[in-house]
Amino acid sequence: MIDVIIPTYRPGNFLIDCLSSIERQTLSFSSFKVSIILNGDKEPYYSHIQAILRDFSFNFSLIYTEEKGVSNARNIGIERTSSPYIVFLDDDDVLSENYLEQFILSAKPNSIVVSNVFGFIESTKDTIKDYLSFNQCFQSKDLLKYRKYLSNSCCKLIPRAIIKDNRFDLKLFKGEDALFMFSLSHRIVSIISTNPDVIYFRRISPFSASRTKYSLFKEIGIGLQQQWRYTTLYIRNFTQYSFALYISRILAVLKVVLMKFKG
Repeated sequence: MIDVIIPTYRPGNFLIDCLSSIERQTLSFSSFKVSIILNGDKEPYYSHIQAILRDFSFNFSLIYTEEKGVSNARNIGIERTSSPYIVFLDDDDVLSENYLEQFILSAKPNSIVVSNVFGFIESTKDTIKDYLSFNQCFQSKDLLKYRKYLSNSCCKLIPRAIIKDNRFDLKLFKGEDALFMFSLSHRIVSIISTNPDVIYFRRISPFSASRTKYSLFKEIGIGLQQQWRYTTLYIRNFTQYSFALYISRILAVLKVVLMKFKG
């Protein structure tokens, strides 16, 4: 059984595309449930989502929280659900029809399963290669080698047994995905890929949080905040976490800041 968790804030028509891709899943509707967590302004969005959901047949729940933030919404999704596996899905992205079924076929309680990823602007028929795209299946216990698949929480199946009491950091508004996945890394035995035709289609939007441009001063502040979070987490649990993986995360944050300097 899979819980699909979809945070949404002031949703537009893209949400319909997202939900339509769930409606087309080849996995039996009895094997998964969708939880939509509306955060921030309630109306007219709550009523709009209710109206949209009448056109779909899969099992769902609509949850509202007045506290804004994707991390808070995802945390609520984790706490309000109970299935053995969790899939995080952004409200403007789309899944291939075989997505959930192939996840279940590859699932292991101590490993994460990652799908292929392609970007798109208007149509999934016209895709753009993503840094997480792959051409061949793989399976590995080397988290350092495949660390890029720990950079976000979407595009993968995560066992609840791996998540346990870990949650997204509410104080971060950038890089929270990578920190969350690092916090789980000591419980991840291996990373398993699906077949390449199992695809998470990521909508490319200039207004997304990950593509928002900030001043150099603010980017430095964000980078220092992220590094402090990684360091605090590692020091508190240094016997459990990989030092090499920790350093790779610190360097990744530093690289982003240096790129801002060059820009």
